Amino acid sequence: SNEMARRIKATCKQAGIAFLYDSPTNQQFPILSNDLLATLERTYAFAHIQRVDKHHSAIRICTSWATRAEDVEQLCADLLKLTEQSHVTHRMSFVQH
Repeated sequence: SNEMARRIKATCKQAGIAFLYDSPTNQQFPILSNDLLATLERTYAFAHIQRVDKHHSAIRICTSWATRAEDVEQLCADLLKLTEQSHVTHRMSFVQH
């Protein structure tokens, strides 16, 4: 389970996602925009840890012996895809103004 958590952590870092805590365990605490979190919650369950600011919240992602590798890979793919879409949308809105 720690290996799967490290995979999620690496993906979050690749996507430019910050962390509330630097955890070496099976529990990771990424800080996501509330919009991204709302989208991910349609498919995934997270424990909300705290609101970081008006637009961001820290969550807890916990892997276990029962966590399937294919579920971790799908979460990682979704994180990368959604954060890239978010960055593109942000850049486009910035350029249009």
